[in-house]
Amino acid sequence: MSLTTRKIRWGIAGLGNIAQRFATALTQHCEHGELYGVASRSQARSQEFTEQYGAHVSYDTYLEMAQDPNVEAVYIATVHPYHKPLAKLFLTHQKHVLVEKPAFTNLNDWLEMKALAKRQGVLLLEAMKTVTFPAYIELKSYLKEHHIQLTSIEAGFGNQNEYDPNIFIFNPDLSGGATLDVGVYSLWFYYDLCQFMEVPVTTPASKIVGELEQCNVDTYARFFFEGSVKGEISASINRNLPRHAVLKGKNITITIQEKWWNPQVIDIEHNSQRIRIHAPISGNGFEFEIDHFSELVKDGKTESNILLHQVTEQVLSTIESSLVISGFGHLTRTNN
Repeated sequence: MSLTTRKIRWGIAGLGNIAQRFATALTQHCEHGELYGVASRSQARSQEFTEQYGAHVSYDTYLEMAQDPNVEAVYIATVHPYHKPLAKLFLTHQKHVLVEKPAFTNLNDWLEMKALAKRQGVLLLEAMKTVTFPAYIELKSYLKEHHIQLTSIEAGFGNQNEYDPNIFIFNPDLSGGATLDVGVYSLWFYYDLCQFMEVPVTTPASKIVGELEQCNVDTYARFFFEGSVKGEISASINRNLPRHAVLKGKNITITIQEKWWNPQVIDIEHNSQRIRIHAPISGNGFEFEIDHFSELVKDGKTESNILLHQVTEQVLSTIESSLVISGFGHLTRTNN
């Protein structure tokens, strides 16, 4: 089998809802990756998942997956405060690691694991599927081709959820809350575009509040950026927020339509002309980051030109400092 047709053998660690979506994309819509093995804290769950998605191996422990030489890349899909110990395990065993957003709950954990990945000569990336969508990449090409500098970015991610102590987003022991759960999307979006345009970014002012007496997590967050690219970024776990994003610059307004974090329809009004980027997808969107990561592994790369280390670091730094200042610093700890 040639290098171009060979598929990277993936393992999935943690088998909740997001792992199911990842597995669906991997088994049905990916050209460069295949599902090899799965592991969780429950052997019964691992076996059920294996049968459901056709994995080759169901591991009894995460260590067994790490020690299997057939596994090349691992997707970590556990709740985020448990990302670091798993990342350390798999990186130590020289597995390439894609870790679900937020990669970690604080910047130091990222820097430590990034250094470990470098020593081991493997790839470590934070999963942020938004920036790998074809429509988003086409938008960046349009901005570059027309030498457009944006002056403002407005985006939010929020859904109304009734309080339920059994849901992890309301659980402080699992680092729940709006900022870490969904705020990471909007902050990634802002920082990624600024990085693309090569403009400096100011430290944002933030308003992070907890509106529920029953739990000690933040339910609503807003970040305000000044400077050359103004930004208004918001997140919520107990209220619905607008599902479109608006970007503006001189003589241009760009609207990423419904569910901007899964961009497929982007309307551009530029110098009195109207242009639509329409790039519908056949899968659930995870296939783009999976194939991108798989190709990087096949090419022997240890960094990505799409899922940027710099953006992960900017996002985690903003999240951590803002939560600490707002009295939610307990959400940034790591569960070893």
